[in-house]
Amino acid sequence: MFRRIGGSARAAFVALIAALVVAAASWQSVPLVKRIDLAVFDAFQRAAPRPYDPETPVRVVAIDRSALEMFGQWPWPRPVLAELVTRLRDRGAAAIGFDIVFAEPDRTSPEEIARALAAATGKAADAASDTASHDSIFAAAIADAPVVLAVIPNTAATGSTPALKASASWLGPDATPALYAFPGADVNRPELSAPASGIGSIALTPEDRSDGIIRRIPLLVRVAEREIPAFSMEILRVAQGARGYLVRGLSVDGEAPRVTDIRVGAVPVETTADGGIWLRYAGAQPARTLSVARFFDDTDTEAADEIAGRLILIGPVVEGLRDIVATPLSSNVPGVEVHAELLEQVLGGDALSRPDYMAGAERLAAIGIGILIALAYLLAGFPGGTVVALILGVAAPVVSFFAFRDQGLLVGSTIPAAAALFAWSGGGLTDYFGARRERREIKRQFEHFVAPDVIAEIAQDPEKHMTPGGEERDLTILFSDVRSFSTISAGLTPQELIDWLNSYLTPMAEAILDEKGTIDKFIGDAIMAFWNAPRRDPNHARQALRGALAMATAMDALNDRFKGQGRPLAAFGIGLNTGPCSVGRIGARKRLDYTCIGDAVNVASRIEGLTKMYRATILVGEDCARQAGDFALVGLDRVEVKGREGVPLEIFALLGDESRAATPEFTETRAHWDDALTAYRARRFDEAETLFTAMQDGPLSGPASVFAERSATFRSTPPPSDWDAVFRAESK
Repeated sequence: MFRRIGGSARAAFVALIAALVVAAASWQSVPLVKRIDLAVFDAFQRAAPRPYDPETPVRVVAIDRSALEMFGQWPWPRPVLAELVTRLRDRGAAAIGFDIVFAEPDRTSPEEIARALAAATGKAADAASDTASHDSIFAAAIADAPVVLAVIPNTAATGSTPALKASASWLGPDATPALYAFPGADVNRPELSAPASGIGSIALTPEDRSDGIIRRIPLLVRVAEREIPAFSMEILRVAQGARGYLVRGLSVDGEAPRVTDIRVGAVPVETTADGGIWLRYAGAQPARTLSVARFFDDTDTEAADEIAGRLILIGPVVEGLRDIVATPLSSNVPGVEVHAELLEQVLGGDALSRPDYMAGAERLAAIGIGILIALAYLLAGFPGGTVVALILGVAAPVVSFFAFRDQGLLVGSTIPAAAALFAWSGGGLTDYFGARRERREIKRQFEHFVAPDVIAEIAQDPEKHMTPGGEERDLTILFSDVRSFSTISAGLTPQELIDWLNSYLTPMAEAILDEKGTIDKFIGDAIMAFWNAPRRDPNHARQALRGALAMATAMDALNDRFKGQGRPLAAFGIGLNTGPCSVGRIGARKRLDYTCIGDAVNVASRIEGLTKMYRATILVGEDCARQAGDFALVGLDRVEVKGREGVPLEIFALLGDESRAATPEFTETRAHWDDALTAYRARRFDEAETLFTAMQDGPLSGPASVFAERSATFRSTPPPSDWDAVFRAESK
């Protein structure tokens, strides 16, 4: 897990930086982020709409198709509307709001008809003097009932200033500048506005109209420097008989004042900083809507029972009358229902809110997500980073949804989810390209020292095979050295020597690589190689012996070629030893080599040096021989090598592989050697000399000649009485 700490640290660092960049970018108002958040909030509304309570005292009296069939096409004569107001008043309506602006006179009024005839014929046509105008009839009905009329603020410098029926009083700092301002408004005819109990705005700010979906409504706006309440709020005020609004302002740390809440009579409403409210929709509800036609049917007592004490909103609900809007729940919603929904959620306390601190909390969440993903990359690499990023990326919208459903909080998930995505992808790309760079470095470093299939395996999982800084591992180490290289060098020109050396080293290196060895280095004519690193190999001792035998075979073939070319013949000595080493990337900070160090390496080098003393081709240490016991190995001697005094080491001569070990010839050779060595160690030097001399024409001729000479020496000059038969090498 912790092996590739360098690459993991880079991935973690990039992941954290990516999350910080996302958090920093969120300080800017990024339209795409806002659109995504709003789309997510819309999805939440569809998944968990506001529960509808049919007892909520809000009803829509709809100008629907039934009503159009009864009274004809819209607009109707205003005496019809006057009669509707009277009937609703008589049935006990607490407030009656018209989601309609009566900006023009009633064209069906007698005086308007007379004026139209005069314009058409060029002759004066007076209306009957005793006939009241339709607008005056409607105005009289408005005066006798708690009626609220609507005005439409506009962004053009046209229109009129609406009449005010109630004023706003400020608690705390005056936050009027925070309200959205309109230069003018489309208003009702003065004779209708004057008797009305309330005048309310049905405005939407340009921001709330950005994509055509109504999610927010301002509860207080400025029109020509006058503060106008929202249409729904005026209905609520009139129903309570309240005289005005109490608006609370707040200023923190010298910032511009903002609106925090508006009290309408006994009902407090939390708002956004600019005095708006987020809508939480329940959707179309049959229990909410009653047709206008039902109130002109005196036998419909159920309709009458739905009016007493309730807040009534009158408006068209058919597309032909053009008051159709889009909400998160539907793209085909009558505008009057939006105002009804606002009143329902205010009375039910189900409004949505997005506190000012929420944007900062989302940024902190993004930073926290970046830290967690960075830690995952650091501790568990790309798989850990992926799992944590997936969990956090999914958790962001899940937490946002439950905050919406259970607390009515609008918690944006785009910034935290984007932080998870960018942190994961940034760390992942860094990890990927870092791994590619590491694989290239591995290939560059090892392409001449290990077999291609080993390189491919290491590159697939460097953490498994390599440890920066060194790892304790049992290795089998090989040292080889050319015999009489100085003599060969003296007989060749420098270029001839290089050609000869390259011709020698190439097949030797290939023999090692073919047996899965790692070439550590070339030291002039010497070679150092090892097995069981970087790729692990439980049979590393056996593979190393096969490599040594392959080198001997390759040298025989090479000498056949050298003999034909008239070039000096090659001979070498090979020493092998097995033991614990520290292996890994070792060296200076700017120059690291993959190598091994340890006592076992030194012993392998000393064993290679012993091949000269014993006139042997391949000598093997006791640990290596023990792990490859079925090879053709013969125990030669016990030796104290230079630098390891007091620690005798048994060395073995390698004569062949398992198949050679199974031959009668090898069995006979080993038996003869064991007999001779037993006589030697028993101080029977006459017998030992005879036995060793008899073996000087066999595969152990070199060591046999050495022991024959020793036996002759000891025969004439016996060793001391405490002689332990251990040979103590005086040189390397």
